[in-house]
Amino acid sequence: MNLPLFIAQRTARSTASTQRTMVRIATVAVAVSIAVMLVTLAVVVGFRREIRATISDMSADIVITDLSSLYGAEVRPIHHSSSLQSILDSVGHIERVEPYAMRGCVIRSKSDAKGIVIKGESSFAHRATIADAIIDGSLPRMESQRYKELLLPESVADKLGVGCGERVELIALSEGRVPRPELFKVCGIYRVMGDFPTEIALTDIRNVQKINDWGDKTYSGFEIYTTEGTDNYTLSERINLYLFESYEGSENLSSVSAEQLYSNIFAWLETHDINATVIVVIMFIVALFNMVTALLILLFERTRMVGILKSLGMSNRAVREIFLYQAARIVGIGLLIGNAVAVALILVQKYTGVIKLDATAYFVAEVPVSIGVAEILIINVIFATVLLALLFAVTAIVAKIKPAEAVKYE
Repeated sequence: MNLPLFIAQRTARSTASTQRTMVRIATVAVAVSIAVMLVTLAVVVGFRREIRATISDMSADIVITDLSSLYGAEVRPIHHSSSLQSILDSVGHIERVEPYAMRGCVIRSKSDAKGIVIKGESSFAHRATIADAIIDGSLPRMESQRYKELLLPESVADKLGVGCGERVELIALSEGRVPRPELFKVCGIYRVMGDFPTEIALTDIRNVQKINDWGDKTYSGFEIYTTEGTDNYTLSERINLYLFESYEGSENLSSVSAEQLYSNIFAWLETHDINATVIVVIMFIVALFNMVTALLILLFERTRMVGILKSLGMSNRAVREIFLYQAARIVGIGLLIGNAVAVALILVQKYTGVIKLDATAYFVAEVPVSIGVAEILIINVIFATVLLALLFAVTAIVAKIKPAEAVKYE
């Protein structure tokens, strides 16, 4: 029979009112701590995954274009050559490649005019985030027939005073050439989220190629979508190395990852990671403080029992195990309650989205949560193991108790 466990179970049933109060406080502290930890990590992981998915949907994981087009206003044409294709085939981790074409224009309505960038897409099938951000109308049609339709940002539509179904005029300015106005229909209006560019209108890629006087195999760049879990920054650097060593075209191509293009957004995510770490540490300290306090009260209340057990020959280690079993019982109950509360809150938010956010500031319309069973188990095991290990160290005070003095203790 496990004597320390037996004694721990019997003493747990007959604790004094002071002990019961401290045990309840410690149990609540453990439950609150693990619940806050799990919810915090679920929100942080959810934010990171959702925003990464949003960035990938809005601008791809990696962009390949002419070096002068990356951060400058000039957009130079490039071609999808066999040399570039062989490089993309050799790097791996690429799910698909989508070409795009861009052109800076002046967009004019009956009441106002504004500078804007027109971006032509080869497909809108993968643009779920943009589709969800549409507040009026729909995405431009992509069929065998070319439609001159524009999806305008909300700020641009408000500036021009136009709505869905109305017509606007695009004027592409070129040095040494007479401007050529093009009439386009506004097929939809979308709301830009967060720090994404607010003056980009979307259309069929063939419209931009026509405005630029390009052939159907000439583009401004290529958007690369990688497989899940890929380190896009490292892959982008590898592509750059291959372009430098092997690319045979005349263009000065370069690749850049979403982390580089939107470094401010990822820096913002890093601050959330720091905040989450601080919250987890604070919650662990709170749980540890309350557990240590409860354990010390249990020890002091049972000093006479400790003296009797030691005088009967029980070792210090066995006596320490009695109190460690009691601590494990408190931690176990606290973990069960905390996990139940945390999982319930996470599931409610996941399936109802009850807590909303301003999508224009936070990129998402509701607080995202994402955490798996494996992550929950790992967090619980680490939390319980570290907590019990520190509590076992606290029980070393048992060795200081002298049986002759403890038996007289009241």
